[in-house]
Amino acid sequence: MNNLLTRLTDIKTDDPRVKRRGRTVIVISVGMAVVCFLLIIAAIVEGATLDSEAIMAAASALLVGNAFLARSGETRLAAVLVIAISVSLNLALIVLNPTTPTLPFFLVLSILLATVLLPPAYIWPAPIICIAGNILTISLFSPELHADDLWFEVKVNSSVLIAAVAFIGYLGAKEIRTAQAQAYAARAEAEAASQALAASNADLESRVAERTSALRQLTSELQASLQAQHDLNRIVAEISVPVIPISADTIVVPLVGTIDSARISQTHMAVLDYIERHRAHTVILDVTGVAIIDAHVAVALIQLAAAVRLMGSATILTGIRPEVAQAIIHLGIDLGDLRTSATLQESLALR
Repeated sequence: MNNLLTRLTDIKTDDPRVKRRGRTVIVISVGMAVVCFLLIIAAIVEGATLDSEAIMAAASALLVGNAFLARSGETRLAAVLVIAISVSLNLALIVLNPTTPTLPFFLVLSILLATVLLPPAYIWPAPIICIAGNILTISLFSPELHADDLWFEVKVNSSVLIAAVAFIGYLGAKEIRTAQAQAYAARAEAEAASQALAASNADLESRVAERTSALRQLTSELQASLQAQHDLNRIVAEISVPVIPISADTIVVPLVGTIDSARISQTHMAVLDYIERHRAHTVILDVTGVAIIDAHVAVALIQLAAAVRLMGSATILTGIRPEVAQAIIHLGIDLGDLRTSATLQESLALR
């Protein structure tokens, strides 16, 4: 049932306002056709005359055709036709049933259709036609009925009611049309704001992507710089603690300048690593270029000699200058089993 209703109200247009009007016209047309069909059945069951039934059958067929016209996209024409069919059917029933004074009041339904289906400016022809047709059809009655006070009141009251309903419907339709215009304007503004927001988001995402790319490049450059600094530090460390092999089993480690904790640690690592890799038997520590040897440095040299001895090698300390020797004695430092020599040549003779 839902699929059938969806297919029936599928208007062939892309305009949402035309689609909405077309669906309304189709629903009203089909509804009026069904009502006419039910009235025909009721009249046949009661044994009434066939004139009214024939008119309602024709109107029902026209309403069904009008629904298909609205479905094709001609919604404005279909709206006018459904109102015209409603007015014509009502006037025809008034003519065929002169003894039913309530029929003229049903013209109000045509006015209501006009207020629902037409723009406010197009509503007024409908009440004018209804009032003129109402007066004309009542005038066509027999002189006895036309002169009846009841029909005069019906003519006046129904015309006033039609005019009042048309005026109220016009005001309501105008308010609805104004509200719709405001709603469409607000919707257009919202869509424009949404598009602007989407463009802003796209621009922001582009900037974020650019910043991210620049940050990645900067991070890569920083990592490369850190790696270069690390390599440079390693080279400087190797230069500051050179291990010079002078024979297959003897190495000389010349120490120059100020010796701090970092250089002592580097000297330990370099000497012990070389002994492990090359199986050196003698390590000559040349301190000729060291200006000051304090207690901390002396202890570190003694610890290095002990570590070298544990690895099966011997240590010779050479190049101690007189002032350095006096400082060691003054500090009360015992070099223990650490062998010493005045020059590098003597150290080579001792190995």
